[in-house]
Amino acid sequence: MPHATYQRLEGDAIPSPSEQVQDDKLRGSLPHALPTRYVEEISKLPKLTREQCGHIRHIYNLVSQPDNEWAFMGADSGQEYDDAFRYQLSAMTYAAGAAHYHRLPALRSVFRSLIQKLISKMLLPEVWGYWYLTSQSGKKVDPDLKELRKPWADPVRKENVMYSGHLLLMVSLYSMLFADDRYDKEDSIVFDWSPMWWGMGPERFSYTRMKLQETILKGMESTGWIGACCEPNMVFIICNQFPLIATRYNDVFNGTNILDDVLAKYRKAWDSRGMVSENGLFRKFYSVRQDRMVEGQEISHSAW
Repeated sequence: MPHATYQRLEGDAIPSPSEQVQDDKLRGSLPHALPTRYVEEISKLPKLTREQCGHIRHIYNLVSQPDNEWAFMGADSGQEYDDAFRYQLSAMTYAAGAAHYHRLPALRSVFRSLIQKLISKMLLPEVWGYWYLTSQSGKKVDPDLKELRKPWADPVRKENVMYSGHLLLMVSLYSMLFADDRYDKEDSIVFDWSPMWWGMGPERFSYTRMKLQETILKGMESTGWIGACCEPNMVFIICNQFPLIATRYNDVFNGTNILDDVLAKYRKAWDSRGMVSENGLFRKFYSVRQDRMVEGQEISHSAW
């Protein structure tokens, strides 16, 4: 990565005076240069390319912007398409996690603060606030709808696994990579909803890693285990893979075995309907109220 002065990311813990003294003592006890044998061994390891380093630096630059500034991210204002902030932030988290685990495991503090910042951005209302209007549903997603539903602001309470599933995988990946339980603490995952000119006043929705997982699995159960809805009335195969992966991570982290039972029910639900279309692609989505499958016609959803 390019030489630069280290900048503390917003949200990083500031060390106490005693912690700083301990850090200084540790640095003073370290050698000024690695032993020759280590240098020789390290020189044999594969290096990141200039382009790979550039991608990591670009992710760092994007998330180091002040909150609610989205330069070079270019999503539509309604957050309705595949370039929505939630998809960009989650993909950057997965890329950073893979780079750390597979290529740069020694850069623990760098990737830890980077992924914390990505999760912090994911919790901004500009990322998830679209859900209040989307929760009303509509004729496009539910042709039999007679009137709009009463909207709700909590973006993970029900449906919207296109957001909640990614968020769960982000915090679960963080927990696995850094053996850190910060997202298990009260008010560690918080959604603050407070429109200025309308509404009934500020609302706060608080979750933890496992409370978020339980909420999503309850959503899967409500559809007969075919999956939690993304948009109202629509279950996408791709969006449900992320919370399933997260549940496996959490099983490993917690020493539990929740996923095996979930997968058995999930597979059974899809075996009766067929997950793959005749054209070889995964089905695009399932309409819950109409009990109807929509076939995939392009590669993107199968590839995702």
